[in-house]
Amino acid sequence: MKHEARILFIFGIIVLFIGTASESGITGKDEFWVTMRTPMEMLERDSWWTLWLNEEVRLQKPPLVYWFIATGYSLFGIEFWVARLVGVLSGAGMAAVTGLLYRRLFARSGFLAGLMVLATAGIAVEGRRAMLDVPLGFFCLLSVYLALAAHQEKSWKKCIAAGAALAAATLAKGPQSLLFVAPALILGYLVIEQKRPWKQLLIPAAMFGAAFLLLALPWPLSMRVLHADFIEELQTQIVHNRLNKVDLGSPFNALGGALLLVFPWSFVLLTALIGLFWKRCPWRNRESLWLGLWLLASVLPFFFMRAFERYMIPIIPCASILILRCLEELPSMPRRILISLSAALLSLVSLTFSAFGLWFDLSFWAALFTLSMTFWLLWSTRGERLDRPIIATIWLFCFVLGVLYPRFGVNRLPDNLPWQELARHPVGIYSKYSQPSMLSMRLGRSVIFPYEERLNENGFDGYIFTTHDQLMDPDPTDKKVAYLDHALRTAGIPWEEAGRYPVLFSRRNWIRFTRPDASWEDWKEALRTRSLVGLKSEIVYVRTGSIVQKTP
Repeated sequence: MKHEARILFIFGIIVLFIGTASESGITGKDEFWVTMRTPMEMLERDSWWTLWLNEEVRLQKPPLVYWFIATGYSLFGIEFWVARLVGVLSGAGMAAVTGLLYRRLFARSGFLAGLMVLATAGIAVEGRRAMLDVPLGFFCLLSVYLALAAHQEKSWKKCIAAGAALAAATLAKGPQSLLFVAPALILGYLVIEQKRPWKQLLIPAAMFGAAFLLLALPWPLSMRVLHADFIEELQTQIVHNRLNKVDLGSPFNALGGALLLVFPWSFVLLTALIGLFWKRCPWRNRESLWLGLWLLASVLPFFFMRAFERYMIPIIPCASILILRCLEELPSMPRRILISLSAALLSLVSLTFSAFGLWFDLSFWAALFTLSMTFWLLWSTRGERLDRPIIATIWLFCFVLGVLYPRFGVNRLPDNLPWQELARHPVGIYSKYSQPSMLSMRLGRSVIFPYEERLNENGFDGYIFTTHDQLMDPDPTDKKVAYLDHALRTAGIPWEEAGRYPVLFSRRNWIRFTRPDASWEDWKEALRTRSLVGLKSEIVYVRTGSIVQKTP
């Protein structure tokens, strides 16, 4: 059992690590503007207990993931792979623990269940990023698994460890960890252990709760003492940014997000869930019913809020086990249909990426290898074996996201920028898109956002980057602060343009990287000329303050 878990963990690290060292890898604003920069400012201020971002105390999120990344920065330097290692290790750990959970539930090898986790889009994408969601999912899963093991083995040590894992999940992203762990534990008692007196659970529950509170409470309590507005900020995060954004589409967004996380196995998951409500379903038993109810109960809160699908990452393990159970128990013909449909969906995505890379001459070999992996996936659907299409899916995700996509050059900084000058002077970014996104990582320090109040109070002698559409105010008489020249003129800071360059950059998510106002006509021209120049945005950087006169 432990041997399988080790193999899953090592294999998960290998497939998820590929592409994480690239400046042009999978990313998003929350990664490059928040998660990567917060540990930099912590180190710059030597502040490990209190988080900092944009030269302000950051109270919105707990510190565990930032502690991990800051430790990595201290040991290995500020590198992309160091920041993203937390996602890689958490994704690999989630695969390993899922395998252990499957074996404990069904008394047989959980190796394929662990592989299924790695074969989902949610882990293939988010496991390559420095984000809070995959660590949250790992610790939530670990807490549930240890609680189940403690219950079956009557082990007080594992009971305490389960509470500690829940505390780690809470310190990774916040109290939303309870949305995923509490339903699993409650439903586990109601569905699996129906005849066990609840009074026998009082002592284990007390030990679990004590371990959780002892580890989870010190940091938020200290923040309440050190920063008077901590509770207000917490309420803002929980209520204002979530519950007041309910709309009629929230349930559909939640269901769609959950299905997208397990792509390309979305139709298999639907089949598995529907089957649980049919008494003659071959995979219906107490354990599978518990997994299905756990999944649905965890998704239910997102029916009443607007959220990114990655917030539901912790459902992937139970979804993966249900998918595997469905494929194992289905008759041959419907199983082959579902596997072929899943392979066709992923192949369509892979072919699109490969065609994009080949047509615009971005990377011939990476696209060719990706196409080869696509054909391998389609070939693997022949026959009755489940391991071949699952493994082929993992490797195809690896090539599309870790090998081919970085060759597109999204967010890539040019090597001919005045790096020595930038290293010697303050550098800021004045852009609603937070571009250039990877400037902090390339400089090895957190660049700042020069707010209008900051410019008025402190001035700015250095370099400021912005996008072309935010540089010049088309109407200087209008009182607009969205334009850099307006903000600098208002603050009385001299400036001059130092250079500009075109780039593809991520907008909100990694898949949208062309110019924000690119039209269909621009796309047709790009396809006709086989050039991405017309789809690129333009970044402008200016000298400001006293160095305008001193820099030749």
